[in-house]
Amino acid sequence: MYKKIDFHVHYLTDQYRRFLMDHFGPKPENFKTPDWDIQKQLDCMEENQIVYALLGISSPYFCCGDTEKTIEAVRENNKEISSLLKGYEKRMGYLAALPMPDIRRSLEEIEKSMEEGAKGFTVNTHSDGIYLGNPILDPIMEKWDSLGSIVHIHPTEPSDVPEDVCTDFPIPAMEFFFDTTRTFVNMCLTDVFVRYPNICFIFSHAGAFVPFLSDRLEVFFKNFTVNKPDLEQALRHVYFDVAGYAEPKQLDVLLNAASEDHILYGSDFPHTAPATVRKNSEALENTGKMSEPLKEKIFLTNGEHLLSSL
Repeated sequence: MYKKIDFHVHYLTDQYRRFLMDHFGPKPENFKTPDWDIQKQLDCMEENQIVYALLGISSPYFCCGDTEKTIEAVRENNKEISSLLKGYEKRMGYLAALPMPDIRRSLEEIEKSMEEGAKGFTVNTHSDGIYLGNPILDPIMEKWDSLGSIVHIHPTEPSDVPEDVCTDFPIPAMEFFFDTTRTFVNMCLTDVFVRYPNICFIFSHAGAFVPFLSDRLEVFFKNFTVNKPDLEQALRHVYFDVAGYAEPKQLDVLLNAASEDHILYGSDFPHTAPATVRKNSEALENTGKMSEPLKEKIFLTNGEHLLSSL
């Protein structure tokens, strides 16, 4: 078994649980909110030889259409997770939440959460329909860039989903991949990766459909855009985690599209059950598609290098 650093793993503070129940009920996005506490986290890490976990918030995040409630909930959440992890700093760090799309309060929260020990930030693909890449968010991008921040982009339910199609089907199964792909493309079209090169963006779930569509996207970028984004450069600039079910099919495509130095391990615990985390981990450990040195990079050393840049 390989030692691992986990870059896609979630915490659930009491504050976040209350927020979810108040605004989304027990099954946000048709997916039951899982149980989580420090001991469950440590047990998962022990079982999978995870030496360090960088925890972040999962979807649907702190977006409810009420700015003041969002700001208050985010502040209390960040204070709570900072307190919960005291004494565990060698095993766990956290990515703070932000009250996006409120610019002023998000900039204030960046400062406060960094002072409290945050290692970076988790954000949704969009916040109340404002997608990453929207120029409105440029002041936040500028701040992240100045800090060289780690920013984990987690998918959420798209801002507009057709009615009466795939009724009651869990949003994470398919819509998450659509929204990750849409967000990556939008950030290319608005030159985010070029204008803010110091931000360490991590995209979830092996990049969703982006690697699969890369040949097609490259043609359209070259022939139907004004700025002609360099897709190959973007794919090799950002980071991708392999949380979820990257093996047996996604991994091949990701390895062909991304830089092997920018692929990171992710468990997706606790939204992925412990037994499935182990199964997915074993699939990656035992695959014949990667050499032993490459497995070592993805499980451990790529993450060490990224964290050492903070």
